[in-house]
Amino acid sequence: MRSQSTFSLVKAAQDAAAVEFGKMLRRWRAHNNWTQYTAKRWADEAGLQETIRHSGLSELERGITRSPRNVVFLSLANLNGLVHEQQFKGVRSRDLMDQLKGSRAICDEATGEPWGPAQFWSCHAGLMPPPDWLAPPPAHPMPELDDEAAAELCAGWGDQAREAVRAAGAGGAQLMAVGGYAPPRLRQQWQDCVLGVDVFTAQDLAGLWDPDGGGWLPEQWLTAWREALSGVGGGEF
Repeated sequence: MRSQSTFSLVKAAQDAAAVEFGKMLRRWRAHNNWTQYTAKRWADEAGLQETIRHSGLSELERGITRSPRNVVFLSLANLNGLVHEQQFKGVRSRDLMDQLKGSRAICDEATGEPWGPAQFWSCHAGLMPPPDWLAPPPAHPMPELDDEAAAELCAGWGDQAREAVRAAGAGGAQLMAVGGYAPPRLRQQWQDCVLGVDVFTAQDLAGLWDPDGGGWLPEQWLTAWREALSGVGGGEF
């Protein structure tokens, strides 16, 4: 019994570290003004698909992936190294180049060397803290709301989703895809919320507040879906 209790504590600590690592990646992306698709566009345009494997990075950022493969940390290190060198050869789109230029790499604060796979893995495992500039900000308290206010929030998210579909000239299938951006246990409820057939209650939303970012997690899911829906554009660089 004691052994299982110890295992449970270790597992909980690892899961918490994975979630915090994902939040650090999100802060890193936001600091550099990247979208969730910047790395994919970069890899596709510059022919770096084997160097920067973007698959799974979104799940890692959202803390969904608890045991990522080694290639994920290698890809993060490759991306980080290129950012450190400001090496963007092969990028043709002007808007993508504007996003990449001046991006900040994650480096050892003592040596200035960019993080490699070992550092990313250690941070994911909770053995190494993020650099100070990517440390968690002061927590933002969740605003008070009742079920009526929660229903109004849900209605607003539904309106935004339908407007995004209209603006993109998309159809109902793309609107249904919004559910895929929530964790598995909430996908159906989030999809129903956007479709207007269900709502999150105030109690539901109490668990969907992001104290680091000072916002609702459904807003982050909606943003990620809208970025995917809008596709990628930009002129040649």
